[in-house]
Formats: sequence, structure tokens, C-alpha cells
Amino acid sequence: MKIFVVLSLCVAVTLCASIQEDRKSAIDSLREQPALIHEEVHDEFGQYFLHYVTAEGIEVRQRGRLIPNKDGTDYVLVTEGEVSYVGDDGKTYLTKYSAGLGGYKAQGSHIPQVPKIPA
Repeated sequence: MKIFVVLSLCVAVTLCASIQEDRKSAIDSLREQPALIHEEVHDEFGQYFLHYVTAEGIEVRQRGRLIPNKDGTDYVLVTEGEVSYVGDDGKTYLTKYSAGLGGYKAQGSHIPQVPKIPA
């Protein structure tokens, strides 16, 4: 009986490893494919817009624009964008972000939130 259990476990582990390897191989082949959509627009001041979609289903949109700094003597490049992807659980995750004068900020329902401090 012990031999049967040990052999059954060995077969199960081998099958699981094979499935994982097949999945990894499929993902790797998708990553090697070129982007399905790739758009980039730049201007002479360094402002830009970028949008691309990969074969894996990752979608990225980002734009950078110049705004005057606090004392109005120069400009700061402010970046805003979003990234969406399908997780291993089959759910689509969306992260929106911005970076500029106020620092870096990210938003998404999957991102842990800082707990509120009770009064």
C-alpha cells in the first residue's frame, strides 16, 4: 500500500511539472511576439503619448506633458498613465499612475491601501 501511495505521488508531481512547463512555454512564446498595437507621438519639447498592447494582453497608455514648476521659472515633465493585464487568476488588473510635482501616485483595486488611523 505504501508503494502505491508513493508511486501515485510521483506520477502526480510529474504531471503537475509537465503542465507548468507547457504553460511557461506558451507564455514565453507570446512574449516573443511583437506588440499588436504600438503608437508613439513625440513633440519637440519632450512631451509624448505612448500606447501599446502585447500578445499577452498587457495594455499600456502613458503621456508626458510639461507644466510650469512652482516658481514659474522652468517646466516639469508630468507623467500619467495606466497599465492593465490579466493575472494568473483570470482577473483583469488595472493600475493608474501619475508622477510629477506631487510625487508618484498609483491607484488600483488590487493595490494594498494604508489603513486609516482611528481617532
